[in-house]
Amino acid sequence: MLWQFLASFLISVLMGMGVGGGGLFVIFLTLCLNYGQILAQGTNLAFFILSAVASLFVHFKKRKIRFIQVLTLISFGAVGCLIFSNLANVVDPSIPRKVLGGLLIASGIYTIIKTIKKENSK
Repeated sequence: MLWQFLASFLISVLMGMGVGGGGLFVIFLTLCLNYGQILAQGTNLAFFILSAVASLFVHFKKRKIRFIQVLTLISFGAVGCLIFSNLANVVDPSIPRKVLGGLLIASGIYTIIKTIKKENSK
């Protein structure tokens, strides 16, 4: 139980630093805790929302919130949630796992290429 708490805490620290802890959290939930892919992604989403709400207070205090952009993102996000949650009930559960894995690999490759280009331009 303690190792699960510590792993979740470390992943939340990475999420807060913008390292991509959400993908790590899904991997942790599926491989270490044997969650199904849909449950792991839903848990990750709830985890992310709670941490985002906590940081929202800081952004409000610093007045870095643009309400029109927030409303636009909420609107499109809500529509996307409705579409893809219904789609998740119809699609084979192995497909979201493969898509997430592919996105993580693509993101990693993109980050490596971007870092190499940045280093070469110095």
